[in-house]
Amino acid sequence: MKITSVDVWPVSIPFVKPFEVWRGVARTKDHVIVEVHTDEGISGIGEASPFLYYAAETQEDVVATLTNHLAPMVRGLDPFDTERLNRLFDTVVDGHHFSKAAIEMALWDIIGKALGVPVYRLLGGSVRDAVEVIALLDNGRPAAMAAQAADRVEAGYRHLKVKIGFDPATDVAMVAAVVGAVGRSASVRVDAEESYDLKTSLRIARRLEELEVELLSQPISRHHHRQMARLRETISIPLLVDESIEIPADVMLAADLGTGDLVNIKVVKCGGILKAKRMAAIAEGAGMDCLVGSMIEMGPGTACGAHVAISTPNVTYASELVGPQLIDGDVLVDPIEIHQGRVRLPDRPGLGVELDRERLARYATAAS
Repeated sequence: MKITSVDVWPVSIPFVKPFEVWRGVARTKDHVIVEVHTDEGISGIGEASPFLYYAAETQEDVVATLTNHLAPMVRGLDPFDTERLNRLFDTVVDGHHFSKAAIEMALWDIIGKALGVPVYRLLGGSVRDAVEVIALLDNGRPAAMAAQAADRVEAGYRHLKVKIGFDPATDVAMVAAVVGAVGRSASVRVDAEESYDLKTSLRIARRLEELEVELLSQPISRHHHRQMARLRETISIPLLVDESIEIPADVMLAADLGTGDLVNIKVVKCGGILKAKRMAAIAEGAGMDCLVGSMIEMGPGTACGAHVAISTPNVTYASELVGPQLIDGDVLVDPIEIHQGRVRLPDRPGLGVELDRERLARYATAAS
């Protein structure tokens, strides 16, 4: 089997509600869909989901990298040779992990279809029946957040997430309201997104300890490893390394320096499934658990993350595959569904998803 061509489609989909964090407000989410074709008539789907708040690629970057570099590079090669292609990508193109992940995702989809098995079977099989996911709460007045938290628990979610970083008093008030609303019926994790220095992080963490939150995610800049290590040594809440994790070497550094207790693996941010599984293996060797995070992907990227999560033993925390909750549309015939806080993968070959050409055209951006 040989790769014959690669189609690239930039698409943008509005958020259900404006996505508000301390960095700013986003109203639409950019993505890039790829379809890799082979000489045996089998095609695979992949997705890049760049988000400039969190990583240094844009939709325009991804389209240019795929069109001008990666697509020509893979033509004529065997899609089963994922290791070879990963090495080739990293040798010729520095960085651009989202672009590489989109191509690699499509290759796994092709391999699964060719062999007639879901991708997770290629990754070692399932270690759990379904992927538990969190509900990401909208930022707002504490009373409104408490009501939303109660609604999410009623809908079956057992893990909630609050994004903070606005100011300490507001942050603590939001978290306290959510914890008070759900009690022991759901865990509450807190994501500070690099918003505070060490002293402020420590002060907030002391309040969060009293509220018994599940974990605290990266309150200190990704560049200040020693401060993260000092914070971890001082607080009792599990500390998640997030923005400081991009590639497998970053997990090794986190383990060596002790910057966190667990690792957030974002499959499209790190370059694809092979690198994501290596990151989990490094974390496991260091005695660290993981969760599978999100760059707010559409259906293809969400399905890919779920295949990784369901097949990785030390993904013991609920994953953050929140794209289906947040964006108002998709490009799949059957969008990914979250039922009672869980994603169940269809028992279909490859990623188990199918492009809806009409929806793909509807959300196409001017860049296409």
